[in-house]
Amino acid sequence: MKCIAALDVDFERTSIGTRSRLADDMVGRAVLTRTLERVASAERIERVFLLCPPERVETCRAFVPAELGQRVVVQARRVESRPFADIVRVTRKWSLDSWRGGIGGTCYFDEFARSDELALLAQAEEADTVFCAPAAAPLLDSDMIDEMIDYNVQTAHESRITFAQAPPGLAGVVFSRDILYEMGEKRVPPGIVLSYKPDAPMMDLAFKSCCFTAPAAVRHAGGRLVVDTDRSWKTVEDFLSSSQPTNAEAIGSWLIHREERHVPPLPREVEIELTTEDELSETRMRPRGSRVGDRGLIDPDIVRRVAGELASLDDSLVVFGGFGEPLLHPQFDEIVTCLRSAGVYGIAVRTNALNLTDEHIETLIRCEVDVVSALLDAWTPELYRCVHGREGLEQATANVRRLSEQRCSRKVSTPVVVPEMTKCVETMDEMDAFFDGWVREVGWANISGFSHCAGQLEDRGVTIMAPPVRRACGRLNSRVMVLADGSVIRCDQDFSGIAPLGSLADDSLADVWIGNTIATTRTIHREGRFHELALCGACDDWHRP
Repeated sequence: MKCIAALDVDFERTSIGTRSRLADDMVGRAVLTRTLERVASAERIERVFLLCPPERVETCRAFVPAELGQRVVVQARRVESRPFADIVRVTRKWSLDSWRGGIGGTCYFDEFARSDELALLAQAEEADTVFCAPAAAPLLDSDMIDEMIDYNVQTAHESRITFAQAPPGLAGVVFSRDILYEMGEKRVPPGIVLSYKPDAPMMDLAFKSCCFTAPAAVRHAGGRLVVDTDRSWKTVEDFLSSSQPTNAEAIGSWLIHREERHVPPLPREVEIELTTEDELSETRMRPRGSRVGDRGLIDPDIVRRVAGELASLDDSLVVFGGFGEPLLHPQFDEIVTCLRSAGVYGIAVRTNALNLTDEHIETLIRCEVDVVSALLDAWTPELYRCVHGREGLEQATANVRRLSEQRCSRKVSTPVVVPEMTKCVETMDEMDAFFDGWVREVGWANISGFSHCAGQLEDRGVTIMAPPVRRACGRLNSRVMVLADGSVIRCDQDFSGIAPLGSLADDSLADVWIGNTIATTRTIHREGRFHELALCGACDDWHRP
């Protein structure tokens, strides 16, 4: 059986929209050279192909070590365009640290696997299988590459693709030739092939033979090892400087320990409440209206300063949401424009869609807002009236459809529209119809769990999803929320703002993020003294990523 490897090389931009670091020096070696050495160390791979634009072939050759010259081929891509590239870039923004979980079912492989180019390469080389990985993955495990290739051969009668539940950049993916032909003909990325389809449901692929069983430490680790963002560069650089063993299991264990302790200079994600005003003030689904209180309108200058800080890192995310309707802020257009102009990587808006006007749609498209999450919570008007206390489903869904139609008619990739339902005792009967119906119509939907906000609301949840053993909150080192009055809270359980970490009226976001209050909170969580903190002792949502 002949197996070759393919790495797609771009010295300007990455598939997720950041600058390429392939030529940058990392602990004494260029990133591309490090990746190439790891892949070429795999015994089951006969030749490694570096695919790049025609004008960069000679540049690419300069990064190939002399001792690998016979096994490495640098050649120009024959296919330049990627039909789904913009969609993949947008839908992966909120799941860069995970191998799956992108909106629409997109996964890590979609970032680097050019199915049409790989199909042509497999045909030209008469290869039975092709191993594909990011060119900026200097910690790929050569032993695991060999094991995945062998596993692909053993399961060829059942599956034609082999992947692993592993942090992005620690493993690649193995394709059989025939599945590359099928995907290449349609020019679709793997995630679309593997994603859920309501009219052709199948078992989760993580439980099928196409999923290679990686060591437990690898499966349970999170973090990005593809060197294409400021944060992932720091992660890989820290590991290479740690003198740890470079096998997959050791890397996974290191990532798990780091995730528990490492606090980046700024949160990865910030949710910003623009106002507490909301047309669904009596909804049962989430805190609104009198339960929240009136915090007025956020000062746009606060958002401007937050945007400036977050833009200093190239993968920062902002969600406009909180405990009110962001579209009701009279300066919504100015605020979103400011955030996009500052260069913030990802922007999302959570809206009930009742006030989604033509002007708002124009802003969302012009500012290239990545995601609009429409909090509908119902498939029928009767359920909508039951859970929200008023009519409005027809108006909200019409607005959502108009936004989707405008995006399609203008042939732009953003915003991706995601209708959302909260899973609770009232919505259970319509959950399947809601999800399947919206997937058919706009491509995706989201079902989120009900939160009683640490006992502050009547619990309408169906079941507790938290693991049996409590651990430190997974979000304390990654995200915060800014309320409309400028106060910063540690999470969305604190809808009344009873335990603020600080105020952006007085301090910068960075100062609050590394301040004494949140540092003490992190220590208390690591030591398991959750009941010493307001709300944390009664929280069921501590396990969320």
